Amino acid sequence: MWYQERKNKRKHSVTPQFQQCCHGGKAELPLLEQPPELLQHLLFNNVSEDSKNYQALTRIYNSMFAFTSPGMKFDERKNVGRGPPTIRIQGQVCHRIGSMLPQDGEHPKFAQLYIYDTENEIKNRIHNFRDNKEIDANIVRKLKTMLDTHNVHAKAFRMARDTLKKNPFQDLKLKLISERTTDGRIYNKPTVSEVAALIVGDIDS
Repeated sequence: MWYQERKNKRKHSVTPQFQQCCHGGKAELPLLEQPPELLQHLLFNNVSEDSKNYQALTRIYNSMFAFTSPGMKFDERKNVGRGPPTIRIQGQVCHRIGSMLPQDGEHPKFAQLYIYDTENEIKNRIHNFRDNKEIDANIVRKLKTMLDTHNVHAKAFRMARDTLKKNPFQDLKLKLISERTTDGRIYNKPTVSEVAALIVGDIDS
């Protein structure tokens, strides 16, 4: 907890009380689940070569499997000197996701890697990084399998890939129609209980 969020900001105390973030201790967060065995090994085994490689290149491996790109305005003036890396963001933060297929002549990236040319997926993922000599293709392959097994978003994109493979000429559209009181441009997509209807076909025709 951040000390500046204490309930009584006028009083300095070694045992401050907090209200805004946890409702005075009433809010209970569920315990984190155990990570998959592979991730547990890569993160906490400091002896094996694959673990050392993963820990040294954690940011690269993490970026390699990102579904979207960040949409934000970075203030890079703060990330200078010898201190810890710092990111200062101005304005609204969002996630950008474009077409599910790359433009002609372009390499697949982000979510496209889960759908397009998956026969060469490992090679394509590594190719997106210029300094890729230290990247272990075997680790990339294992991480891909792990996400396909445990990650709901990866499963959704793989399902879309399989659907397109079965019928590549079918034009599919999925539209969620719901009643919302919040700004749809800011908040996430509606949950299942908020969905009013799913309409099959082109609603514009």
